[in-house]
Amino acid sequence: MTDNEIILRIRDKDESILSQTYQRYRKEFIRWLGKKYRCPEEDAEEIYQLAFFTFYDQILTGKLTHIVSSIKTYLFGIGKNKFYQHQRQKVRYQELPPEIMGMEDASEEEWQEREMKCLKIEEALKKLGDPCQQILVMKIYENRSMEYITEKLGYKNAATTKNQKYKCQERLKKILEQLTVK
Repeated sequence: MTDNEIILRIRDKDESILSQTYQRYRKEFIRWLGKKYRCPEEDAEEIYQLAFFTFYDQILTGKLTHIVSSIKTYLFGIGKNKFYQHQRQKVRYQELPPEIMGMEDASEEEWQEREMKCLKIEEALKKLGDPCQQILVMKIYENRSMEYITEKLGYKNAATTKNQKYKCQERLKKILEQLTVK
């Protein structure tokens, strides 16, 4: 069976072909990611799942109807991109060095105060809920463009998304004020 025939069978929701395809490349992908990028096995497993889900989603949505290369090459390409995305997020969420945060001379008390502010922001974001949480995380933490957010969340245009982001920021400020009063 050719790779394009496999894609057609997956699009027709053939669960056995989907499962076989998932299993066929899984171990090799995890080994490859570990060896080439020194990726821990747990992360490699998660990245493979994300890559395979993306591959599957592209088939179901019609974005992938046939391939010129092989499924393996296509899947590993998606996986490489997912790995880089995973690395960027890890760096983004790691604690920044004191010099970057402007706190190299900060006391323990100032560090605790900063930590409390971060926890309050996290709590406020959780209370904010979707779609506001998604918009703010994509814009502020992931530094995504308004066009990207518009497309991902299905808004009419970037101006609408920008307006929604403003409203979400205002709601977040109100929630933060309420948390500070407590």
